[in-house]
Amino acid sequence: MRALRLATLSVLLAAPPARPQEFECPDHGGPPWREMRTVHFSVWTDPSSGKAREMAEEVEQVLELVRHGLFKTPPHMPGVIRVFAPRSKEEFGLFASKNVAGFVALGTAWGPTIVVPGPLGDWGRIRLAHELTHLVASRAFARQPAWFREGLASFMESVGTSGVGATPTVGGVPRHRFASVFPYHGGVASVLRARYQLLGGDARDASRSYALAWALVHFLVNRHPQEFGQLQLRFVKGQEPATAWKEVFPQWDPAVPGATDELDGEIGKYLARGSFGYRDVHLPPAPPVTELPLTAADAHDIRLSLPWWNRGEKLPPERLQAEVDEALRHDPGCVAALSLLAGMHPERALALAEEATAAHPDDVRAWLLLAEALPREAAPRREQALRKAVEAGPASARALNSLAWQLLGTGRSREALPLASKAAGLAPWGAAELDTLVGVLEDLGRCQDALAVERRAVDVLPEGLDEKSRAPYLERLARLQARCGPMAGPAPGAGGK
Repeated sequence: MRALRLATLSVLLAAPPARPQEFECPDHGGPPWREMRTVHFSVWTDPSSGKAREMAEEVEQVLELVRHGLFKTPPHMPGVIRVFAPRSKEEFGLFASKNVAGFVALGTAWGPTIVVPGPLGDWGRIRLAHELTHLVASRAFARQPAWFREGLASFMESVGTSGVGATPTVGGVPRHRFASVFPYHGGVASVLRARYQLLGGDARDASRSYALAWALVHFLVNRHPQEFGQLQLRFVKGQEPATAWKEVFPQWDPAVPGATDELDGEIGKYLARGSFGYRDVHLPPAPPVTELPLTAADAHDIRLSLPWWNRGEKLPPERLQAEVDEALRHDPGCVAALSLLAGMHPERALALAEEATAAHPDDVRAWLLLAEALPREAAPRREQALRKAVEAGPASARALNSLAWQLLGTGRSREALPLASKAAGLAPWGAAELDTLVGVLEDLGRCQDALAVERRAVDVLPEGLDEKSRAPYLERLARLQARCGPMAGPAPGAGGK
Protein backbone atom coordinates (compact mmCIF):
# COMPACT_ATOMS: atom_id res chain seq x y z
CA MET A 1 0.00 0.00 0.00
CA ARG A 2 1.86 3.07 -1.22
CA ALA A 3 1.65 6.38 0.63
CA LEU A 4 -0.66 8.44 -1.56
CA ARG A 5 -2.96 9.59 1.20
CA LEU A 6 -3.74 13.01 -0.23
CA ALA A 7 -3.03 12.66 -3.91
CA THR A 8 -4.60 15.71 -5.51
CA LEU A 9 -5.84 16.49 -8.98
CA SER A 10 -4.93 20.15 -9.12
CA VAL A 11 -6.92 22.72 -11.05
CA LEU A 12 -4.38 24.61 -13.14
CA LEU A 13 -6.15 27.95 -13.37
CA ALA A 14 -4.75 31.30 -12.44
CA ALA A 15 -6.33 32.48 -9.20
CA PRO A 16 -5.68 36.04 -8.03
CA PRO A 17 -3.49 36.15 -4.94
CA ALA A 18 -5.35 37.17 -1.84
CA ARG A 19 -4.70 37.46 1.85
CA PRO A 20 -6.69 34.77 3.64
CA GLN A 21 -9.58 36.11 5.66
CA GLU A 22 -9.79 35.10 9.28
CA PHE A 23 -12.34 32.36 9.88
CA GLU A 24 -15.26 33.52 12.00
CA CYS A 25 -16.56 30.79 14.25
CA PRO A 26 -20.36 30.41 14.00
CA ASP A 27 -20.54 30.67 17.80
CA HIS A 28 -18.75 34.03 17.72
CA GLY A 29 -20.76 35.89 15.07
CA GLY A 30 -19.61 34.02 11.97
CA PRO A 31 -22.06 32.68 9.36
CA PRO A 32 -23.68 29.32 10.11
CA TRP A 33 -22.40 26.25 8.28
CA ARG A 34 -24.72 23.69 6.75
CA GLU A 35 -24.52 20.35 4.99
CA MET A 36 -26.49 19.98 1.76
CA ARG A 37 -27.04 16.38 0.71
CA THR A 38 -27.83 15.24 -2.83
CA VAL A 39 -27.82 11.80 -4.40
CA HIS A 40 -24.03 11.72 -4.79
CA PHE A 41 -22.70 14.63 -2.73
CA SER A 42 -22.41 16.05 0.74
CA VAL A 43 -21.70 19.78 0.40
CA TRP A 44 -20.32 21.65 3.42
CA THR A 45 -20.68 25.38 2.94
CA ASP A 46 -21.52 28.66 4.70
CA PRO A 47 -23.59 30.92 2.41
CA SER A 48 -27.33 31.42 2.91
CA SER A 49 -29.62 28.43 2.77
CA GLY A 50 -30.89 29.35 -0.71
CA LYS A 51 -27.44 29.83 -2.20
CA ALA A 52 -26.19 26.67 -0.57
CA ARG A 53 -29.08 24.75 -2.11
CA GLU A 54 -28.33 26.21 -5.55
CA MET A 55 -24.71 25.18 -5.26
CA ALA A 56 -25.60 21.63 -4.24
CA GLU A 57 -27.94 21.40 -7.23
CA GLU A 58 -25.17 22.68 -9.51
CA VAL A 59 -22.66 20.13 -8.24
CA GLU A 60 -25.11 17.25 -8.66
CA GLN A 61 -26.09 18.47 -12.13
CA VAL A 62 -22.48 18.64 -13.31
CA LEU A 63 -21.87 15.04 -12.23
CA GLU A 64 -25.03 13.82 -13.95
CA LEU A 65 -24.09 15.71 -17.11
CA VAL A 66 -20.70 14.03 -17.09
CA ARG A 67 -22.18 10.58 -16.51
CA HIS A 68 -24.91 10.89 -19.15
CA GLY A 69 -22.72 12.85 -21.54
CA LEU A 70 -20.12 10.08 -21.55
CA PHE A 71 -22.27 6.94 -21.45
CA LYS A 72 -25.71 5.80 -22.54
CA THR A 73 -25.72 3.60 -19.44
CA PRO A 74 -23.59 5.46 -16.89
CA PRO A 75 -21.58 3.46 -14.37
CA HIS A 76 -22.88 3.36 -10.81
CA MET A 77 -21.19 5.79 -8.42
CA PRO A 78 -21.16 4.24 -4.94
CA GLY A 79 -20.32 6.20 -1.85
CA VAL A 80 -20.54 9.93 -1.26
CA ILE A 81 -18.34 12.70 -2.67
CA ARG A 82 -17.66 15.49 -0.17
CA VAL A 83 -17.44 19.13 -1.24
CA PHE A 84 -15.98 21.84 1.00
CA ALA A 85 -16.99 25.24 -0.37
CA PRO A 86 -16.37 28.33 1.78
CA ARG A 87 -18.14 31.36 0.35
CA SER A 88 -15.07 33.52 0.92
CA LYS A 89 -12.39 33.14 -1.74
CA GLU A 90 -9.97 34.60 0.75
CA GLU A 91 -10.74 31.82 3.19
CA PHE A 92 -10.43 29.28 0.38
CA GLY A 93 -6.86 30.54 0.02
CA LEU A 94 -6.02 28.88 3.34
CA PHE A 95 -6.33 25.46 1.72
CA ALA A 96 -5.11 25.91 -1.86
CA SER A 97 -1.68 26.15 -3.41
CA LYS A 98 -0.78 29.13 -5.57
CA ASN A 99 -2.62 29.49 -8.90
CA VAL A 100 -5.03 26.72 -7.97
CA ALA A 101 -8.75 27.46 -8.12
CA GLY A 102 -9.79 24.11 -6.61
CA PHE A 103 -8.56 20.58 -6.01
CA VAL A 104 -9.68 17.04 -5.25
CA ALA A 105 -8.16 15.12 -2.35
CA LEU A 106 -8.54 11.44 -3.17
CA GLY A 107 -7.01 9.62 -0.22
CA THR A 108 -9.07 10.88 2.71
CA ALA A 109 -10.89 8.51 5.05
CA TRP A 110 -14.14 10.03 3.77
CA GLY A 111 -13.32 9.33 0.13
CA PRO A 112 -12.97 11.99 -2.60
CA THR A 113 -13.15 15.49 -1.14
CA ILE A 114 -13.47 18.45 -3.51
CA VAL A 115 -12.33 21.85 -2.24
CA VAL A 116 -13.61 24.87 -4.18
CA PRO A 117 -14.73 28.41 -3.37
CA GLY A 118 -18.48 28.87 -3.42
CA PRO A 119 -20.48 29.79 -5.37
CA LEU A 120 -18.94 27.89 -8.25
CA GLY A 121 -19.22 30.35 -11.14
CA ASP A 122 -18.30 29.47 -14.73
CA TRP A 123 -14.71 28.44 -14.04
CA GLY A 124 -15.71 26.41 -11.03
CA ARG A 125 -18.24 24.38 -13.03
CA ILE A 126 -15.76 23.83 -15.86
CA ARG A 127 -13.06 22.56 -13.57
CA LEU A 128 -15.51 20.49 -11.55
CA ALA A 129 -16.60 18.79 -14.78
CA HIS A 130 -12.96 18.02 -15.58
CA GLU A 131 -12.23 16.40 -12.24
CA LEU A 132 -15.52 14.52 -12.03
CA THR A 133 -14.83 13.07 -15.49
CA HIS A 134 -11.72 11.45 -14.02
CA LEU A 135 -13.78 9.85 -11.27
CA VAL A 136 -16.51 8.62 -13.64
CA ALA A 137 -14.15 7.38 -16.36
CA SER A 138 -12.09 5.39 -13.88
CA ARG A 139 -15.18 3.25 -13.23
CA ALA A 140 -15.56 2.32 -16.89
CA PHE A 141 -12.11 2.09 -18.45
CA ALA A 142 -9.64 -0.57 -17.37
CA ARG A 143 -6.86 1.33 -19.17
CA GLN A 144 -6.45 5.05 -19.79
CA PRO A 145 -3.34 6.40 -21.51
CA ALA A 146 -2.38 9.92 -20.48
CA TRP A 147 -3.67 11.59 -23.66
CA PHE A 148 -7.05 9.88 -23.36
CA ARG A 149 -7.43 10.49 -19.64
CA GLU A 150 -6.73 14.22 -19.81
CA GLY A 151 -8.16 14.76 -23.31
CA LEU A 152 -11.49 13.21 -22.33
CA ALA A 153 -11.66 15.24 -19.10
CA SER A 154 -10.89 18.41 -21.05
CA PHE A 155 -13.52 17.50 -23.67
CA MET A 156 -16.15 17.13 -20.95
CA GLU A 157 -15.42 20.60 -19.55
CA SER A 158 -18.05 21.87 -21.98
CA VAL A 159 -20.86 20.49 -19.79
CA GLY A 160 -19.86 22.97 -17.10
CA THR A 161 -20.51 26.06 -19.20
CA SER A 162 -24.26 26.09 -18.47
CA GLY A 163 -25.64 27.01 -15.08
CA VAL A 164 -28.69 25.61 -13.34
CA GLY A 165 -31.82 26.14 -15.47
CA ALA A 166 -30.03 26.39 -18.84
CA THR A 167 -30.05 23.60 -21.43
CA PRO A 168 -26.64 21.93 -20.99
CA THR A 169 -24.59 20.68 -23.91
CA VAL A 170 -21.59 18.44 -24.44
CA GLY A 171 -18.96 18.76 -27.15
CA GLY A 172 -18.57 22.51 -27.28
CA VAL A 173 -15.24 24.30 -27.46
CA PRO A 174 -13.79 25.57 -24.17
CA ARG A 175 -12.16 28.87 -25.09
CA HIS A 176 -9.09 28.34 -22.91
CA ARG A 177 -8.33 25.00 -24.61
CA PHE A 178 -8.81 26.34 -28.12
CA ALA A 179 -6.68 29.42 -27.42
CA SER A 180 -3.82 27.21 -26.18
CA VAL A 181 -3.67 25.12 -29.35
CA PHE A 182 -4.75 27.45 -32.18
CA PRO A 183 -3.13 28.43 -34.51
CA TYR A 184 -2.20 24.77 -34.63
CA HIS A 185 1.50 23.96 -34.96
CA GLY A 186 1.36 20.19 -34.54
CA GLY A 187 2.77 18.12 -31.74
CA VAL A 188 0.22 15.32 -31.39
CA ALA A 189 3.02 12.74 -31.37
CA SER A 190 4.21 14.07 -28.01
CA VAL A 191 0.89 13.37 -26.29
CA LEU A 192 0.44 9.98 -27.97
CA ARG A 193 3.90 8.91 -26.81
CA ALA A 194 3.46 10.21 -23.26
CA ARG A 195 3.40 6.98 -21.26
CA TYR A 196 2.13 8.06 -17.87
CA GLN A 197 1.56 11.82 -17.68
CA LEU A 198 1.31 14.89 -19.87
CA LEU A 199 2.66 17.45 -17.41
CA GLY A 200 6.21 18.59 -17.84
CA GLY A 201 8.16 21.80 -18.14
CA ASP A 202 6.56 25.11 -17.24
CA ALA A 203 2.87 25.99 -16.90
CA ARG A 204 2.64 27.06 -20.55
CA ASP A 205 3.96 23.67 -21.75
CA ALA A 206 1.50 21.88 -19.47
CA SER A 207 -1.40 23.96 -20.77
CA ARG A 208 -0.46 23.18 -24.37
CA SER A 209 -0.15 19.45 -23.64
CA TYR A 210 -3.66 19.40 -22.18
CA ALA A 211 -4.93 21.41 -25.15
CA LEU A 212 -3.31 18.98 -27.61
CA ALA A 213 -4.99 16.06 -25.84
CA TRP A 214 -8.30 17.96 -25.96
CA ALA A 215 -7.89 18.69 -29.68
CA LEU A 216 -7.13 15.03 -30.42
CA VAL A 217 -10.21 13.78 -28.55
CA HIS A 218 -12.44 16.49 -30.05
CA PHE A 219 -11.22 15.60 -33.55
CA LEU A 220 -11.78 11.87 -33.04
CA VAL A 221 -15.27 12.37 -31.58
CA ASN A 222 -16.36 14.48 -34.55
CA ARG A 223 -14.42 13.02 -37.47
CA HIS A 224 -13.90 9.37 -36.51
CA PRO A 225 -16.69 8.51 -34.03
CA GLN A 226 -16.95 4.81 -34.93
CA GLU A 227 -13.22 4.18 -34.69
CA PHE A 228 -12.99 6.20 -31.49
CA GLY A 229 -15.82 4.11 -30.06
CA GLN A 230 -13.89 0.95 -30.93
CA LEU A 231 -10.81 2.35 -29.24
CA GLN A 232 -12.78 3.08 -26.08
CA LEU A 233 -14.15 -0.48 -26.02
CA ARG A 234 -10.58 -1.76 -26.15
CA PHE A 235 -9.69 0.47 -23.19
CA VAL A 236 -12.74 -0.85 -21.30
CA LYS A 237 -11.47 -4.39 -21.86
CA GLY A 238 -7.98 -3.50 -20.68
CA GLN A 239 -6.03 -3.74 -23.92
CA GLU A 240 -2.56 -2.17 -23.93
CA PRO A 241 -3.26 1.43 -25.11
CA ALA A 242 -0.42 1.64 -27.64
CA THR A 243 -1.49 -1.65 -29.22
CA ALA A 244 -5.14 -0.59 -29.27
CA TRP A 245 -4.27 2.70 -31.01
CA LYS A 246 -2.13 0.94 -33.60
CA GLU A 247 -4.87 -1.57 -34.42
CA VAL A 248 -7.65 1.02 -34.69
CA PHE A 249 -5.61 3.79 -36.35
CA PRO A 250 -2.73 2.02 -38.16
CA GLN A 251 -2.30 5.01 -40.49
CA TRP A 252 -1.32 7.17 -37.48
CA ASP A 253 1.04 4.83 -35.67
CA PRO A 254 3.57 7.02 -33.79
CA ALA A 255 6.22 4.34 -34.43
CA VAL A 256 5.99 4.92 -38.22
CA PRO A 257 8.03 7.93 -39.39
CA GLY A 258 5.77 10.71 -40.68
CA ALA A 259 2.50 9.04 -39.67
CA THR A 260 1.63 11.52 -36.95
CA ASP A 261 2.52 14.40 -39.29
CA GLU A 262 -0.50 13.37 -41.34
CA LEU A 263 -2.63 13.30 -38.20
CA ASP A 264 -1.38 16.77 -37.27
CA GLY A 265 -2.45 17.98 -40.70
CA GLU A 266 -5.95 16.57 -40.24
CA ILE A 267 -6.32 18.10 -36.77
CA GLY A 268 -5.05 21.46 -38.02
CA LYS A 269 -7.61 21.52 -40.85
CA TYR A 270 -10.36 20.52 -38.43
CA LEU A 271 -9.57 23.32 -35.99
CA ALA A 272 -9.14 25.92 -38.74
CA ARG A 273 -12.52 25.05 -40.25
CA GLY A 274 -14.19 26.23 -37.05
CA SER A 275 -17.30 24.08 -37.40
CA PHE A 276 -17.81 22.00 -34.26
CA GLY A 277 -20.73 19.80 -33.33
CA TYR A 278 -22.30 19.60 -29.91
CA ARG A 279 -25.43 18.03 -28.48
CA ASP A 280 -27.91 18.76 -25.75
CA VAL A 281 -27.95 16.57 -22.66
CA HIS A 282 -31.33 15.92 -21.08
CA LEU A 283 -31.47 14.73 -17.49
CA PRO A 284 -34.31 13.31 -15.44
CA PRO A 285 -35.63 15.54 -12.63
CA ALA A 286 -33.22 15.65 -9.71
CA PRO A 287 -34.39 14.53 -6.27
CA PRO A 288 -34.71 17.33 -3.71
CA VAL A 289 -31.72 18.52 -1.72
CA THR A 290 -31.69 17.79 2.01
CA GLU A 291 -30.32 20.43 4.39
CA LEU A 292 -28.73 19.63 7.73
CA PRO A 293 -27.30 22.22 10.16
CA LEU A 294 -23.66 21.96 11.22
CA THR A 295 -22.43 22.95 14.64
CA ALA A 296 -19.41 25.15 15.27
CA ALA A 297 -17.57 21.98 16.32
CA ASP A 298 -18.44 20.41 12.95
CA ALA A 299 -17.14 23.45 11.08
CA HIS A 300 -13.80 23.38 12.92
CA ASP A 301 -13.46 19.61 12.46
CA ILE A 302 -14.07 19.84 8.71
CA ARG A 303 -11.62 22.73 8.26
CA LEU A 304 -8.91 20.96 10.25
CA SER A 305 -9.36 17.83 8.14
CA LEU A 306 -8.02 19.72 5.10
CA PRO A 307 -4.46 20.77 4.23
CA TRP A 308 -3.64 24.35 5.28
CA TRP A 309 -1.28 25.90 2.76
CA ASN A 310 -2.09 29.62 2.52
CA ARG A 311 -1.51 29.93 -1.22
CA GLY A 312 1.19 27.32 -1.27
CA GLU A 313 3.06 28.19 1.92
CA LYS A 314 2.57 26.56 5.31
CA LEU A 315 0.87 28.74 7.87
CA PRO A 316 2.75 29.74 11.01
CA PRO A 317 2.36 26.89 13.54
CA GLU A 318 0.78 29.21 16.11
CA ARG A 319 -2.09 30.00 13.72
CA LEU A 320 -2.92 26.34 13.20
CA GLN A 321 -2.52 25.71 16.92
CA ALA A 322 -5.04 28.47 17.66
CA GLU A 323 -7.68 26.75 15.54
CA VAL A 324 -6.87 23.38 17.09
CA ASP A 325 -7.37 24.91 20.54
CA GLU A 326 -10.66 26.48 19.49
CA ALA A 327 -11.90 23.19 18.03
CA LEU A 328 -11.05 21.35 21.25
CA ARG A 329 -12.94 23.97 23.28
CA HIS A 330 -16.04 23.10 21.28
CA ASP A 331 -15.36 19.35 21.30
CA PRO A 332 -12.52 17.94 23.47
CA GLY A 333 -12.64 14.78 21.33
CA CYS A 334 -12.49 16.54 17.91
CA VAL A 335 -10.91 13.90 15.70
CA ALA A 336 -9.26 16.27 13.24
CA ALA A 337 -7.76 18.39 16.01
CA LEU A 338 -6.44 15.37 17.90
CA SER A 339 -4.99 13.99 14.67
CA LEU A 340 -3.06 17.20 14.10
CA LEU A 341 -1.83 17.19 17.69
CA ALA A 342 -0.66 13.60 17.23
CA GLY A 343 1.42 14.74 14.28
CA MET A 344 2.87 17.64 16.27
CA HIS A 345 3.61 15.47 19.32
CA PRO A 346 4.40 11.88 18.23
CA GLU A 347 5.17 10.88 21.81
CA ARG A 348 1.50 11.57 22.66
CA ALA A 349 0.00 10.07 19.49
CA LEU A 350 -1.32 6.89 21.08
CA ALA A 351 -2.97 8.67 24.01
CA LEU A 352 -4.53 11.25 21.69
CA ALA A 353 -5.84 8.51 19.38
CA GLU A 354 -7.40 6.75 22.35
CA GLU A 355 -9.11 10.02 23.31
CA ALA A 356 -10.50 10.28 19.77
CA THR A 357 -11.91 6.74 19.72
CA ALA A 358 -13.45 7.17 23.19
CA ALA A 359 -15.16 10.41 22.16
CA HIS A 360 -16.19 9.37 18.65
CA PRO A 361 -16.32 5.56 18.34
CA ASP A 362 -18.45 5.90 15.20
CA ASP A 363 -15.84 8.00 13.33
CA VAL A 364 -13.69 6.00 10.92
CA ARG A 365 -10.91 8.58 11.18
CA ALA A 366 -10.51 7.98 14.92
CA TRP A 367 -9.87 4.25 14.48
CA LEU A 368 -7.46 4.86 11.60
CA LEU A 369 -5.59 7.31 13.80
CA LEU A 370 -5.35 4.67 16.52
CA ALA A 371 -4.10 2.03 14.08
CA GLU A 372 -1.39 4.37 12.83
CA ALA A 373 -0.34 5.35 16.38
CA LEU A 374 0.08 1.78 17.65
CA PRO A 375 3.64 0.40 17.68
CA ARG A 376 4.66 -2.32 15.24
CA GLU A 377 4.68 -5.02 17.91
CA ALA A 378 1.00 -4.34 18.68
CA ALA A 379 -0.20 -6.07 15.51
CA PRO A 380 -3.28 -7.73 17.07
CA ARG A 381 -4.51 -4.45 18.52
CA ARG A 382 -3.82 -2.65 15.23
CA GLU A 383 -5.90 -5.22 13.38
CA GLN A 384 -8.69 -4.77 15.92
CA ALA A 385 -8.57 -0.98 15.40
CA LEU A 386 -8.73 -1.42 11.62
CA ARG A 387 -11.71 -3.74 11.94
CA LYS A 388 -13.40 -1.05 14.03
CA ALA A 389 -12.55 1.45 11.29
CA VAL A 390 -14.23 -0.72 8.65
CA GLU A 391 -17.24 -1.15 10.96
CA ALA A 392 -17.50 2.61 11.42
CA GLY A 393 -16.86 3.36 7.74
CA PRO A 394 -17.95 0.41 5.57
CA ALA A 395 -17.74 2.63 2.49
CA SER A 396 -14.29 4.01 3.36
CA ALA A 397 -11.84 2.72 0.77
CA ARG A 398 -8.96 3.83 2.98
CA ALA A 399 -10.21 1.79 5.96
CA LEU A 400 -10.85 -1.30 3.82
CA ASN A 401 -7.49 -0.92 2.12
CA SER A 402 -5.64 -0.52 5.41
CA LEU A 403 -7.17 -3.67 6.86
CA ALA A 404 -6.48 -5.61 3.64
CA TRP A 405 -2.84 -4.48 3.77
CA GLN A 406 -2.58 -5.54 7.41
CA LEU A 407 -3.96 -9.00 6.60
CA LEU A 408 -1.68 -9.36 3.58
CA GLY A 409 1.32 -8.59 5.79
CA THR A 410 0.35 -11.39 8.17
CA GLY A 411 -0.09 -13.99 5.44
CA ARG A 412 -3.89 -13.96 5.21
CA SER A 413 -4.36 -13.05 1.57
CA ARG A 414 -7.60 -15.00 1.16
CA GLU A 415 -9.17 -13.05 3.99
CA ALA A 416 -7.77 -9.82 2.53
CA LEU A 417 -9.10 -10.39 -1.01
CA PRO A 418 -12.74 -9.30 -0.53
CA LEU A 419 -11.60 -6.24 1.43
CA ALA A 420 -9.01 -5.25 -1.17
CA SER A 421 -11.49 -5.84 -4.02
CA LYS A 422 -14.14 -3.69 -2.32
CA ALA A 423 -11.61 -0.91 -1.66
CA ALA A 424 -10.53 -0.94 -5.32
CA GLY A 425 -14.18 -0.90 -6.37
CA LEU A 426 -14.94 2.11 -4.20
CA ALA A 427 -11.79 3.94 -5.33
CA PRO A 428 -10.81 2.73 -8.83
CA TRP A 429 -8.90 6.01 -9.20
CA GLY A 430 -6.73 5.16 -6.19
CA ALA A 431 -3.29 3.77 -6.99
CA ALA A 432 -2.77 2.75 -3.35
CA GLU A 433 -5.99 0.69 -3.28
CA LEU A 434 -5.18 -0.93 -6.61
CA ASP A 435 -1.63 -1.67 -5.50
CA THR A 436 -2.85 -3.46 -2.38
CA LEU A 437 -5.13 -5.59 -4.55
CA VAL A 438 -2.09 -6.39 -6.72
CA GLY A 439 -0.19 -7.64 -3.69
CA VAL A 440 -3.10 -9.85 -2.62
CA LEU A 441 -3.61 -11.30 -6.10
CA GLU A 442 0.09 -11.97 -6.53
CA ASP A 443 0.27 -13.70 -3.15
CA LEU A 444 -2.64 -15.92 -4.19
CA GLY A 445 -0.82 -16.93 -7.36
CA ARG A 446 -3.06 -14.94 -9.72
CA CYS A 447 -0.11 -13.42 -11.54
CA GLN A 448 -1.80 -12.19 -14.72
CA ASP A 449 -4.67 -10.66 -12.77
CA ALA A 450 -2.11 -8.86 -10.61
CA LEU A 451 -0.36 -7.57 -13.72
CA ALA A 452 -3.62 -6.24 -15.15
CA VAL A 453 -4.43 -4.33 -11.96
CA GLU A 454 -0.89 -2.95 -11.60
CA ARG A 455 -1.14 -1.54 -15.11
CA ARG A 456 -4.28 0.26 -13.99
CA ALA A 457 -2.53 1.48 -10.85
CA VAL A 458 0.22 3.07 -12.93
CA ASP A 459 -2.36 4.64 -15.27
CA VAL A 460 -4.17 6.41 -12.43
CA LEU A 461 -1.14 7.87 -10.67
CA PRO A 462 -1.76 11.63 -10.36
CA GLU A 463 -0.48 14.01 -13.00
CA GLY A 464 2.63 15.80 -11.77
CA LEU A 465 3.62 13.07 -9.32
CA ASP A 466 7.38 13.13 -8.79
CA GLU A 467 9.51 10.29 -10.14
CA LYS A 468 10.51 9.07 -6.68
CA SER A 469 6.87 8.46 -5.75
CA ARG A 470 6.11 6.91 -9.14
CA ALA A 471 9.12 4.57 -9.09
CA PRO A 472 7.78 1.80 -6.77
CA TYR A 473 4.75 1.28 -9.00
CA LEU A 474 6.86 1.13 -12.14
CA GLU A 475 9.27 -1.29 -10.49
CA ARG A 476 6.49 -3.64 -9.47
CA LEU A 477 4.96 -3.38 -12.95
CA ALA A 478 8.29 -4.30 -14.56
CA ARG A 479 8.72 -7.26 -12.21
CA LEU A 480 5.21 -8.56 -12.90
CA GLN A 481 5.63 -8.15 -16.67
CA ALA A 482 8.84 -10.18 -16.56
CA ARG A 483 7.26 -12.85 -14.39
CA CYS A 484 3.73 -13.17 -15.73
CA GLY A 485 4.12 -12.95 -19.49
CA PRO A 486 1.26 -11.87 -21.81
CA MET A 487 -1.77 -10.41 -20.05
CA ALA A 488 -4.91 -12.53 -20.23
CA GLY A 489 -7.31 -9.66 -19.46
CA PRO A 490 -8.51 -7.36 -16.68
CA ALA A 491 -8.79 -8.87 -13.25
CA PRO A 492 -12.29 -9.74 -12.01
CA GLY A 493 -13.55 -7.20 -9.51
CA ALA A 494 -10.82 -4.65 -10.25
CA GLY A 495 -12.91 -2.33 -12.38
CA GLY A 496 -15.15 -0.97 -9.70
CA LYS A 497 -18.34 -1.89 -11.56
